Amino acid sequence: KSEKSFIQANIMATGDIMFHQPLYIKTKDAEGKYDFSTYYEKVKEYLTSSDYAIGNFEATINPNRPIAGHPMFNAPKEAVKFLKDFGFDALSTCNNHCLDTGYEGVLTTIDAIKENNILPFGTRKEENDRINVVDIKGIKVGLLSYSEMFNGMEGILKDKSYVVSPLDLNMVKKDIEDTKKAGADIILVYCHWGDEYHTDFAERQRLYANEIFKAGADIILGSHPHVLQKALKFNVDGRDKFLIYSMGNSIANQRKEWMGTYDTECGVIVSINLKKDSEKINFDVDLIPTYTSRRIVDGIYRYYVYAMKDLLEGGKYRGDLPEGEKVRLDNNYKRSMEILDYKK
Repeated sequence: KSEKSFIQANIMATGDIMFHQPLYIKTKDAEGKYDFSTYYEKVKEYLTSSDYAIGNFEATINPNRPIAGHPMFNAPKEAVKFLKDFGFDALSTCNNHCLDTGYEGVLTTIDAIKENNILPFGTRKEENDRINVVDIKGIKVGLLSYSEMFNGMEGILKDKSYVVSPLDLNMVKKDIEDTKKAGADIILVYCHWGDEYHTDFAERQRLYANEIFKAGADIILGSHPHVLQKALKFNVDGRDKFLIYSMGNSIANQRKEWMGTYDTECGVIVSINLKKDSEKINFDVDLIPTYTSRRIVDGIYRYYVYAMKDLLEGGKYRGDLPEGEKVRLDNNYKRSMEILDYKK
């Protein structure tokens, strides 16, 4: 009997991409342009080896407002150009900071992302533009994104509330239905939810996840807490399902020295291997825990995201770390694995 033919594709997804002030304040090159080239250079090989890479863009880009970090994020336009260079194909734009520069900022952020040939999803300009189905090597993947909170700024939208996606289960159900109608083989949902700096997921996250899976989602990727939370894979009626309550920070300036915890220095790249044959679609998931290192290079703070395994004893970038940071990293890795508690 001949082997069934199938197609395969890999998606890599990561959590919160934050542009705190120190990440851009002294990063201009000789020509006065922002230079973010170090950020993902140590994990670029992972992102570019994937067929499709996704992150959560937790900022806005509004050229009509001043560049700003916390609490109202407005990143330089160059930020997206570098994310494209690092291999990102899509960015979730629905989170509690997407209204930081007003209604206008939602639109200018969408424009800036699209100008760099990245797909923004979760926010929109037109009311009926809710569905995104991308073809990744012949597998059609539906991308949806919702936020549980908007820092109380929803009111500014007035009759334009459709530009964002609140975590409203009725809306989620309808969107999933429409995404299936649009031909999606598999549905991936970013959920910006939960409680900041808690490594234990909140009960309401579990309840939301149950309902979203029931509505037909296959993969739920959590963001917002800025720390890792549990990940699990399971099977419902023969269909693979995966949930990670929080992917933690992808890149941020949330260091132990002022956050009081190492947990905000850690994140994860979720590597999803999809396999589709004529009858069904399966996937397996590998987790690549990440760590953001910050050090002074030529008088400037430089940030580097690493896959932690490359920093462990024998890892190819171990030598990048000063001695003291090696201990910090080893402890962070151990703790990250405990929090994720992922049984493949």
